Amino acid sequence: MAENNDLKKVLKQLDAVSPANLSIEKLKEMLKATAEQRDQLTEKAQKFNQEVIVAVEQSDPHVIRRAKKKKAQFRVENENLKDLQTKLNQSIQRRQLRENMAKAIGSMRLLNCLEVFILTLIIFVLGLLVYEFTGPPEELRPSWLTSDSIYLIDMICCAIFMSEFIFRLRCADSKKYVWRNHWIDFVTSIPIPGPTQLARFGRVARLGRFARLLRLLRFLRFLRLFFMLWRGMDKLQDVIDVKMMKRTIRWAAVVTLLGAIIMYNLEGHLGAADGVEEQPNRVASILLAIWWSFTTVATGGFGDIHNPISINGQILTAILVITGMVFIGVFTATLTSLFVGEQSEEIERLQEGLSVKLDDITERLNKLDPD
Repeated sequence: MAENNDLKKVLKQLDAVSPANLSIEKLKEMLKATAEQRDQLTEKAQKFNQEVIVAVEQSDPHVIRRAKKKKAQFRVENENLKDLQTKLNQSIQRRQLRENMAKAIGSMRLLNCLEVFILTLIIFVLGLLVYEFTGPPEELRPSWLTSDSIYLIDMICCAIFMSEFIFRLRCADSKKYVWRNHWIDFVTSIPIPGPTQLARFGRVARLGRFARLLRLLRFLRFLRLFFMLWRGMDKLQDVIDVKMMKRTIRWAAVVTLLGAIIMYNLEGHLGAADGVEEQPNRVASILLAIWWSFTTVATGGFGDIHNPISINGQILTAILVITGMVFIGVFTATLTSLFVGEQSEEIERLQEGLSVKLDDITERLNKLDPD
């Protein structure tokens, strides 16, 4: 029982080894060491390149296969080191930003209270937007929940959001880091009129309503923090942390949103007079268009939510189906390689152990029979 407790203690200590628990000085040392490893990798690549040149001059036919294999290895190692540099640099900037903000506001506890307040305000604003989209008509609403009142409340909240963003920007050592990682905070801090105010702008109102939905992304950014703190999500964190997986999810989200916007503008206004009397229009709102685009990408069009009427809509659907097939294939292959990789590491460990034993046996046999 004591051994199990010791093992749990060791595992807990290993779990604590993360950028969030290391000092900024230690992270900077790791960043410097990573840069040195990239320099060493460059030297190895240059040395191998000289060997390839010599082999080509000697007309070695195996040099092509060796060069191709080694090039792939160098590329993978360089991408891994580059990704590690980016993560370490991001961690350093994040830690420095939080320390500067805590120093400016008074303490880390006050900073945590500020972040909780901002999160609560985001949830409150999202609730107002949901009520504005799905609530009863204007004449049946309370006076403080009319479209004009919600817009006024939204402006006040946006002023608070913008103040928080400016405060974060001023405390950052690297302004570029803030703009790159918190640009959505700036965008969602710009007040956008509601349906009543946008009505006079015609089709431009559709893009305005969609822009307001971007605030969901800011809320999801906070949710990611809770996922990282959830001990049971370590495997999901490993999956999401894979570079190819992150690219796939990012581009799938971009394609889904673009497909929804384009289809909504192409066929969101169509009605019975346009040839959709046999089926209800399932992209009549931006939310329905996003759901249609997601099911088209994820299921290859088998969701059968909305059959496009226009030629452009049909072409868009075909593009989304093909793109979805590629994304799902990459996602599945990456997920499979992640789980299979654990078994591969075990196999490699056994192979190394077997190789050591064979070398030992060979050495003993040579000693018994020197001839």
